[in-house]
Amino acid sequence: MKKTYVATVAVIVVLVGILIASPKVNQQDYVVKIANLPIVEGLPLYIALDKGYFKDAGIKTEYIRFDAPNQIIDAVISGKVDMVSPSGAMGISAIAESKNPGSLKIYAAAGSNLDNRMNGMYVKTGSSILKPGDVKGLKLGILPGIQWRTIATEILSKEGLVANKDVTLVELAPGLHVSALESGQVDALLALEPAPTVIKGKDIGREILPSPTLQISNPFYAGAGIINAKFMETHPELAKKALEVMDRAIADMNANPEEYRKHLKGYTALTDELIESVPMPIIKSWKNIQDSDIQAIQKFYEIFSKHKVVETPLDFKTLLYK
Repeated sequence: MKKTYVATVAVIVVLVGILIASPKVNQQDYVVKIANLPIVEGLPLYIALDKGYFKDAGIKTEYIRFDAPNQIIDAVISGKVDMVSPSGAMGISAIAESKNPGSLKIYAAAGSNLDNRMNGMYVKTGSSILKPGDVKGLKLGILPGIQWRTIATEILSKEGLVANKDVTLVELAPGLHVSALESGQVDALLALEPAPTVIKGKDIGREILPSPTLQISNPFYAGAGIINAKFMETHPELAKKALEVMDRAIADMNANPEEYRKHLKGYTALTDELIESVPMPIIKSWKNIQDSDIQAIQKFYEIFSKHKVVETPLDFKTLLYK
């Protein structure tokens, strides 16, 4: 009897020690780390931060700016960030998930169509380049990473040009696009908003090909809102609340874009004057993504197989958050 009592006490002591030593998961103390590329597609995040939507939901956040889409995905895969604004890369997300199954989900799609043009090919004012085919033997600036290298490769192929053979691709952080074109570091630029608005607004350059990505699919969704799968697993209620916040911000932006565009200030290179003229992206949360959107994204994904970036076809449906 005495031995049983001693053994019971010993077990209790061990259990208490384990409880004391084990880290406690406190939802209220956890800081949700949110990554963003400083482009217009990040607007829902800017709204949520400025309007205090996360605070209203009792969520502590850390805003983390990146200058390259691939850096963001690396941070998601490694667990350094929990979420990404819709400025994340739709293509890189799928490639990363195919190599690291179960790592992430996509909760939003961001992009453009004929009425909402978010990208274009530009040359410096005074350049002799008149059409995309004229960039042969020259330098074309693009966003860093495999997504925009592949997009550029596809666009150039339609002009009979081979990337990094006929045209040198120069990868540039978003904040360097305008200055690279103005200084002559690149001869042409495949630019994503807000760079086109700055280029046109300051008469730095002119467009030679409007919305080249619409040659790939229409609508074209280059951007993705991404959430870390491990974050959803370890903090399910917190992740659900954070997604509800982003859904709210996306709905607000879509309901009144003219009112909410002002939140681009401070997060992008746009001045007050240029903010008034910058086009608004199409952004859909997971619950509003339709079959036609899925088909458009699948057409985009096909170029990664076409240009042998991946061996197995990418499937958007497996990535979509439910």
